[in-house]
Amino acid sequence: MNSIKQHFFLLLPLLALLFSLESFLFISRAIVSKEDKLLQNYSIVIASKKKLSLEFIRQNIPETASFESIDPGFILDKIRANMNNEDFENIKKDLSFYYTLKLDSFPSQARLSSIESTLGKIPGIERTESFAKTHNQAYRLLFLIKFSIQTFALILGLLSILLMIDQIRIWHFEHNKRMQIMGYLGAGMWMKNSFLFKGAIYDAIIAAVVVSVGFLYFSTTNAAKEMLGALEIGQEIFSFGLDFGILLGASIGICMLCVLIAIMLQRKV
Repeated sequence: MNSIKQHFFLLLPLLALLFSLESFLFISRAIVSKEDKLLQNYSIVIASKKKLSLEFIRQNIPETASFESIDPGFILDKIRANMNNEDFENIKKDLSFYYTLKLDSFPSQARLSSIESTLGKIPGIERTESFAKTHNQAYRLLFLIKFSIQTFALILGLLSILLMIDQIRIWHFEHNKRMQIMGYLGAGMWMKNSFLFKGAIYDAIIAAVVVSVGFLYFSTTNAAKEMLGALEIGQEIFSFGLDFGILLGASIGICMLCVLIAIMLQRKV
């Protein structure tokens, strides 16, 4: 029973740490997926007195994904009924060329401002409409969510590591006599502390499995499906094989680091 309690007090902060890491991976993928969705419906409208080409625009805006002309026929059809042929032909001659510019990545506010400035300097371009207000609102919201989850994961991770180090130091203190005897018999540092490393590795594997299974179960619930549906995000944000590898590697690495730190701190005492 005492052994179970010892492992529980190491597993608890480790589970919290891995939960924050998996949440960060999950939210990061969700944000990337949402940015892709927004990008599919986002374009910059350009009015120009001169004809423009995709190659020319791409030279100025490297992240250009597509550049297509807009047929002004639907506008002309609406005004033609109220005009005579001569006025209509004059307007048709003076009508600007209209284009839609799509990007291959969701731009930041600074980059969008730079793109507008670059387009404004191209001869012939009269006006650009980037819908900056709507774009910036979406970008700020996504940035706030990303920043919040990063901050949460960092704080929770640091607190978890400190608690883990304290628990490993307790293990070290409880087996201090045993390690002293092993030292007298000529055992090295790794041999004397082998039980610490083994215990930490076992807990690391258990924690990685528990968190992975927990998120796997969550992905099958109605709450998860409703959330993804509301955000218009698909199941591709779940990647359990990759995540389990990341969690297991991070869990073992952090546990080994905590053991080494606890050993070094114990030596200084």
